[in-house]
Parts: sequence; structure tokens; C-alpha cells
Amino acid sequence: MRFLFANALVAVLLAGSVSPAAAQVGAVKEILRQKALRQQRIKQQKQQKMLPLPAPAVERFLQMSPEEQERELAKLTPERRQQMEQRLNRLQQLPPEQLQGLQDVYPAFQNLRPARKQAVRQEIQELRQMRPALRKDRLNGDAGSFSPEEMDILRRVTGIPDGQ
Repeated sequence: MRFLFANALVAVLLAGSVSPAAAQVGAVKEILRQKALRQQRIKQQKQQKMLPLPAPAVERFLQMSPEEQERELAKLTPERRQQMEQRLNRLQQLPPEQLQGLQDVYPAFQNLRPARKQAVRQEIQELRQMRPALRKDRLNGDAGSFSPEEMDILRRVTGIPDGQ
């Protein structure tokens, strides 16, 4: 009898300890789910706010006439042609407001000297890797080696107005 009572007591204690553990597992799963949702929202915000700047090869290509474009595509290897066509398709698939934003900022970017274009492009790539709050802090902090015109381009591409 004592043996049955001890077994029953152990079973009750174990059953009682499983329930809070199960609750903890459920809470942890919920926290992880919420974190994943938050990260997904942040990623979507990054993608929505950052305007793409075309790669140098795409820049040159966009300045060509349609006939020149076709001739140049014909010269490329199949792999390179596919890359160019993918980049062009990405530009064509942008929402109208993003495409307009790119068209607005692109002439200013084009007018930069090649070395400054590269510096601005590098900064854009670094900004894309940041969370929006850090991006905002970086753009509103010290301008570093960027001119006011370059900072304007960076702010317009990131969607962060001056001083905001």
C-alpha cells in the first residue's frame, strides 16, 4: 500500500511539473513566433523604404538606345545576359512610387564623379544592412566624407528626410 501511495505521489508530482513545463514551451514558441514576425516586418520595411540604385553595368545599359541594348545583350555570355535581364526585370517590377523615386534621385547620382558614385553606392549597401533606426541615426549624425548633395541622395534613397 505504501508503495502504491509513493508511486501515486510521484505521478502527481510529475504530472504537476509537466504542465508548467508545457506552458513554458508554449510561451517560448509564442515568443519565437512574435520575434519572427517582427523580423519579417523589419525586413519588409527595409525593402519598402530603400530605393535600389542600378549596378554600373545596368546604368550604362539604361543610357543606350533599344538597338544598342539588343546588340550589347547579344555580345554577352548566356550567364551575364541572364544577370542583366534579371536586374532590368527587377527595375521594371518596382512599384510606381519607388520607380518615380528612383527616377528623381538617379540624375543627381549620375552627376557624381565616378569615385564619389562608388562611395555613395558603398554607403547605400552598408545602410541596407542596418536596421531602420540605426540607418536613421547614421544619416542624421555626422555626414562624414559626404557632401550635402551626396547626403541628399543617401536620404532620398533610404526614405529618411533631413533631420527626421
